Amino acid sequence: FNMEPGSAEYRRIVGSTPYHRGAAYLDGFVDAAAVASEPVPDFHTHEKIIDGRLAKRRLDHCFVGGMLAGRVRSVGADIGEVASDHFPLRVDIDLETPGIAPGLAGR
Repeated sequence: FNMEPGSAEYRRIVGSTPYHRGAAYLDGFVDAAAVASEPVPDFHTHEKIIDGRLAKRRLDHCFVGGMLAGRVRSVGADIGEVASDHFPLRVDIDLETPGIAPGLAGR
């Protein structure tokens, strides 16, 4: 998706739940970055000069649900890789370990 956390479009998907680690969203979906090991403080997927300053923005998201929500391990952007005006978003999901909790219950 091409939107910033907190935008009307983002809120349409996640409801009124604020963006933070472990946040549960509408229909059981979560932003993978909210449940992964914390991304670096300046985690971003897009850079643009706005009003003469370099703006680093997080515009790209991956939403997961069901059993995948409890299996997200990390989220990152491959800064420097040029495929478009956005950096590739990488989401690592553990599909091999048996017995991982299938959701966010208890978080």
